[in-house]
Amino acid sequence: MTTQEQRWAVAERTLDASAARRIRRTPAVVIGILGLLIIAVGFTAAVDLRRLHTPRGAALAWTEAATFGECRPFLRLSRPDDPTAERRTDDEICRSLRAATARARTDASRIALQARSVRQDGASALVDVEVRRPEGAQIVTLHLVRRGADWLVVRSAGACGDVSCY
Repeated sequence: MTTQEQRWAVAERTLDASAARRIRRTPAVVIGILGLLIIAVGFTAAVDLRRLHTPRGAALAWTEAATFGECRPFLRLSRPDDPTAERRTDDEICRSLRAATARARTDASRIALQARSVRQDGASALVDVEVRRPEGAQIVTLHLVRRGADWLVVRSAGACGDVSCY
């Protein structure tokens, strides 16, 4: 007959063996999960970048940047209608944009953007974007032009300064 201590020792060795198998499997599981995560992020990024090659996607991305004060996308996805009339530097435009959109950033969860219609004619397009805020909805018509594979919003010189971002 075995003693209590001997039975505990046998049970402990059994647990140690199963723990060792689990520990050997852990790196493979972590690497597998990490691989799937990388594939998911890559796929999402590819889809997100492809949408900028459409007037609808570019208009939504630019409207989001203009609504919430994201300066780099605002500048990258647009161009002034009259380059000679825009006398401000990029930093001045960014300061104006951030100041004009401060309230929208505090209410970001209550603002929704949706592209309503797209009318494309060759290298030019008109996109109606609905900006829904707590105080009501506004339809913004954006004029876009193609530059290479990308679409750019044509914005008024002085946008977010003396005039609205849209």
